[in-house]
Amino acid sequence: MENGSLWDLLHGPTKRKKLEWDTRLCIALGTAQGLAYLHHDCSPRIIHRDVKSSNILLDKDFEAHLTDFGIAKSLCISKSHTSTFIMGTIGYIDPEYARTSRLTEKSDVYSYGIVLLELLTGRKAVDNECNLHHLILSKTANNTVMEAVDPEISATCKDLGEVKKVFQLALLCTKRQPSERPTMHEVTRVLGSLVPSPFLNNQSQSLLHHSYPLKSPPIWMSMQISRLPIW
Repeated sequence: MENGSLWDLLHGPTKRKKLEWDTRLCIALGTAQGLAYLHHDCSPRIIHRDVKSSNILLDKDFEAHLTDFGIAKSLCISKSHTSTFIMGTIGYIDPEYARTSRLTEKSDVYSYGIVLLELLTGRKAVDNECNLHHLILSKTANNTVMEAVDPEISATCKDLGEVKKVFQLALLCTKRQPSERPTMHEVTRVLGSLVPSPFLNNQSQSLLHHSYPLKSPPIWMSMQISRLPIW
């Protein structure tokens, strides 16, 4: 892909291009749409199992393409799958999946939430001994999470309220209990309501209007987001 992986752009040794806020939103939305398709529109449903920034490739228009389905798992009838071996990448693995070995779509949702945190902060999921999710939870408790925002976002975002909302969405995606996490359809609705129409390509607009017609998140999710800290 022309622009490499999301990991390359965020963490590579030579950052070739800056990522403004609207571009990051589009990348987040495109990735969410890809996962929503796997979880809800494929038959049988597919769980990716290794969602991470290095598995998100970006074309010349920065459209996101989810790759590396080498350890993906299809679910035929049951809603979950129990495996002897825990698959995935450290820093992105759902802790409940690691604890119980029970795999569901919500395991991908957790990993996606970590990718959102990478987009928001420009930090790696795990850097030496620093765990990004733990860092954000700590800053959330101290009402200082906005200090972690990537300076490139602060310089290009016209409404920091959008950044706060995506932080809150990432926290929902990474809830300890899988049942408290949103589906990828719901994540797509939230992000679709934030991305300016001129930045949506034809494919993204078609998916939003056809599969996800609501331009606002479900009521339950709006309530969940409203209960999270506002920094």
